[in-house]
Amino acid sequence: MAIGAKTKEELTIEAINEPKQIDTSVDIKIPRSKMLFDSSKHKFKCSCCGKGFTVQKSNFHKSESPLFQENNGYLPWCKNCTDLYWYGLVNLYSGNEAHATEDFCHTAGWVFDSGALMAAKKISSDRSRISGYSAKKNLNVGDKKTYIDTIKTEYESKLGEVVSSKEQLKNSDFSISASAVDRWGIGFAEADYKNLDEHYRMLKKNNPNADNNQEIFIKSLCNLNMLMIRALKAGDSKEYSNLVEQYSKTFKQAGLRTVEEKDGSNDECLGVTLAAIAQYTPEEYYKDKNLYKDFDNIGDYFDRFVKRPLKNLMFGSNERDKEYYVKDGGDLDE
Repeated sequence: MAIGAKTKEELTIEAINEPKQIDTSVDIKIPRSKMLFDSSKHKFKCSCCGKGFTVQKSNFHKSESPLFQENNGYLPWCKNCTDLYWYGLVNLYSGNEAHATEDFCHTAGWVFDSGALMAAKKISSDRSRISGYSAKKNLNVGDKKTYIDTIKTEYESKLGEVVSSKEQLKNSDFSISASAVDRWGIGFAEADYKNLDEHYRMLKKNNPNADNNQEIFIKSLCNLNMLMIRALKAGDSKEYSNLVEQYSKTFKQAGLRTVEEKDGSNDECLGVTLAAIAQYTPEEYYKDKNLYKDFDNIGDYFDRFVKRPLKNLMFGSNERDKEYYVKDGGDLDE
């Protein structure tokens, strides 16, 4: 291999990651077969060209997709139509065979894998590269069998990708917000940010009145929870146990609650409410009378204009206001 020349693997990955260039002038058409399905002669029919076949095995590709399970696991269109359609996709994607193969895998429910694509070769002049891919698609791809497995693998891989800068978020399809990076810093994977944010929201919801000092503890607890999840996934029971113990100590030190704080004073009797207040503000605070002196004379107003009239009404007394009243024997005409 020449110095600086790219390997087959590098070229394959490069083709997969290359931005899609769509040739909008391409119109994929597949002609109908001259030997159409005849129920007296054939048992199987191609859903694309209409050709009839007596057996499926050598004429149709198989798929693990549940969409074709009642067709004996075979695609409903024949191998020849597969070749013609794939060539049309190559033209659609401006000659990029990787993009054409991925598109077909999506349609057929096949797993799409760079290793299988790299191993796939054009079988013969009348068989395209997609036929070679059909034979290689289940080799060295782990437990992946369908295109859905491909989607899951890509998603999990994305979750494990570490964010190295805020600018990286602008040039990728990360679902991480800039505020999350500001709160936790860089150097975490997407799954870590999600775990951190979810635990943060839970603690804040249950402790809406947390002060600045408790906020520091809340962030520490979120980091511990993330490490606990990692240890649990790794099966490290000892590390997990140590982290749980540390989490418990930090939680108690912070004085946080595990359930949401709610104001239930409206549902409590006065004595219970006063007892709750006393936990935060002792009764000794009120011994200094000057702290709650009636500077606005609200008490005097209540005695004169509320208590006095009620007393006269209830007990038949005739107590008058000390300032505003009509004197006995006065001249009403004056």
